[in-house]
Amino acid sequence: MIICRKEKQKLLLVTRKWRTATLDTNPIGVYDLASYARNFNYLVDVHYIDGLPVTNDYNLIGLSVFEGDNKTIFTDIEILKQVYGNTKIIIGGRWTKIIDNEAKEWLHKNDIEIWYGDGEEFFSKEKQIDFTTYPGWYKKDLITTNAKGRNIMSSRGCPFHCYFCHNPENKISYFNTDYTVNNIQLLLEQGANEIFFADDIFTLKKEHMLNIYNELKKKYLNIDDRNLFFTHVNLINEEIAEVMQKFKPTEVQVGLESGDNSMLKMMGKNFTINKAFDKIKLLSNYVKVNGLFLIGFPGETKESLQNTFQFVKEIKPFLYKKWVSLYQPIKNTNGYFRALKEGTFHNELKNNAAVAYIPEGLTGEDLIKYRDLILNY
Repeated sequence: MIICRKEKQKLLLVTRKWRTATLDTNPIGVYDLASYARNFNYLVDVHYIDGLPVTNDYNLIGLSVFEGDNKTIFTDIEILKQVYGNTKIIIGGRWTKIIDNEAKEWLHKNDIEIWYGDGEEFFSKEKQIDFTTYPGWYKKDLITTNAKGRNIMSSRGCPFHCYFCHNPENKISYFNTDYTVNNIQLLLEQGANEIFFADDIFTLKKEHMLNIYNELKKKYLNIDDRNLFFTHVNLINEEIAEVMQKFKPTEVQVGLESGDNSMLKMMGKNFTINKAFDKIKLLSNYVKVNGLFLIGFPGETKESLQNTFQFVKEIKPFLYKKWVSLYQPIKNTNGYFRALKEGTFHNELKNNAAVAYIPEGLTGEDLIKYRDLILNY
């Protein structure tokens, strides 16, 4: 009996280079998908939109969009069409969870398929992704994207539901330890001088953290004093703080958001300022803490801003540093729907240091004033 093997399909995965206000980031979701697709008989190349290979022919193009405005995304598709002609294009990524009707109509008119689910499901045709055997990244993909970022994820999903955040991953899934540690090794080999665990919450599971820590030590991969990650106020206790301390992080980031209990409730945060104070005081005995604040959410007032400033004064002795974001209304979030009913949209979303929305009763100058006060105190 002769078994005919399906000919390998050539796949190009493309994304736009995305960076924060201060740091380059790697397209880690695209790296994941590229490795996953190779297990399903695909030959995969990964490139940024501004570094496309013009000599290769592909059977399929996947455009991954994390975030962006319609105009930019349409332009990227026009570029792909100019370079690769009638090659089938599928668009996916986090952006498809908040896509508007204008974009849907334009994409349909231009014969672009929208993939709303997890990218892995396109290849496996299954709803369940086996994270226990998930393949690690390929060095080839880091080279073609000139990877300079420090970000990595050891898990997907978040159990918390903050009203300003749009996280389509409701289920918590943990990548296998080999995946995480091997990817860290690749980043270090590419010259990364720091590792940022970009998990929504890295400290959800003590055993998961310890497995990574022990495997790093086993492989003599030293990230002491050059790693950082997120935790949550409600997860902080002595036991998990001791595990955090083992990693010797440069900092641990905690979303404190506001110093006003009514604002915390409006943001969907299920803790109070007293609890936050006590937990940060405890954690500061083990690691350096970066307190993250968010001002300008719908319902913000001068009184709540002043309460946050006062809270910062009180908690400052236990913070290594702090950051203040200005609220950015992300489509299809609770905060966005509330912002539509009250306040004013000021500018397009750019970065969290720019005024994009002004709550009712406040001005853009009020937001900038208190951001500066909190940052500089």
